[in-house]
Amino acid sequence: MKQSSLAFDVTAANAKPLPKVGYDYPSDIKEWSGLALIGEAPGAEEARLGHPFVGRSGQLLDKLLVQAGIDRRRCFVGNVFRFQPPANKVDHFFISRRAAAAQNLPIAEAYGQFGSTWCRGDFAVEIDALRDALIQLKPRMIMALGRTPMWALTGVNGLLDKVGKPLDCRLLPGVPVIPTYHPSFIMRGNWGLQAQWLQHFLAVKEKTI
Repeated sequence: MKQSSLAFDVTAANAKPLPKVGYDYPSDIKEWSGLALIGEAPGAEEARLGHPFVGRSGQLLDKLLVQAGIDRRRCFVGNVFRFQPPANKVDHFFISRRAAAAQNLPIAEAYGQFGSTWCRGDFAVEIDALRDALIQLKPRMIMALGRTPMWALTGVNGLLDKVGKPLDCRLLPGVPVIPTYHPSFIMRGNWGLQAQWLQHFLAVKEKTI
């Protein structure tokens, strides 16, 4: 895989630098599988090593990919937000309308609501960057690992009743997005869902690789 960048960003609303982890592109574009795997945001281990999905969640994902017969090196792997949020809380990138007004912060109206909150305007560029990467690569299928990427990719909320069901990608119209569980969700006492989780990847493999 191509080396991801490790940089730092300081926003007006956050005085502390946020580590930045870039995307992992297919190691050989000629062997590109057409499958994109999109998560939420990097954690501490990802920030340390400069690659997405290399911590405990990533290790579980790698095991599942092996079971499904999917070669990670042939996939595009990234997160909606390339910055590691404080305390690994993805809520850092979202804000209520009331709080945004009180703090004089912009919100990204164009992307719609994420639950009861909105993407902060200063982080909407991350969704734009993901769109640019997807347009460049033109994947045949995208897997959204968790509710945050499902929303970013499709504008749809409410993950659990939509896992495994194709949704249209608003960032790349015409390309199906398959919502599934984030590995950290499985690790939070939901081990009984592993068989269903694997089936999502097996179904995607049949259509892409």
